[in-house]
Amino acid sequence: MSATAKSLPKGFLAESLGRIQPSPTIAATQKARDLVAAGRDVISLGVGEPDFDTPDNIKEAAVAAIRRGETKYTAVEGIPELRRAIAGKFKRENGLDYAVAQTFVAPGGKAIIYNALMATLNPGDEVIVPAPYWVSYPDIALLAGGTPVMPHTALADGFKLRPEALERAITAKTK
Repeated sequence: MSATAKSLPKGFLAESLGRIQPSPTIAATQKARDLVAAGRDVISLGVGEPDFDTPDNIKEAAVAAIRRGETKYTAVEGIPELRRAIAGKFKRENGLDYAVAQTFVAPGGKAIIYNALMATLNPGDEVIVPAPYWVSYPDIALLAGGTPVMPHTALADGFKLRPEALERAITAKTK
């Protein structure tokens, strides 16, 4: 618990925060930053950011969008033009025919998983999180009131979850 959290009045923070641990991703990223600041040559693989600047064409497109006034919140399900482009990509590259209404844009997979678990879990529900997993997934389940169950996978199987391991992990509490 941080010093700031300790100084807050009792009961101020949600009890659910006590179920999660500090982010190992942020810790690794901060360690890399500290090493760089100390003069070490480090490539950080923590938060998934590239070690190069944003390409100029992307910067220019962002500035152009700002100049066009595209600075407001978008529709919850995503920018319509992007959703049309996604449906077109699936048709063109994957031979899949999805209507725009069947698409959804989110800031990333973790946000979708977080929202799904917050909307569906009740205390005591179990969530299957095959290992290896991204470090946030068990904490997302815990924050949502669930209990992560982590069946392991093997290198010999290409780290794919085997049906028998999945069957062993499923209980009456699995959601």
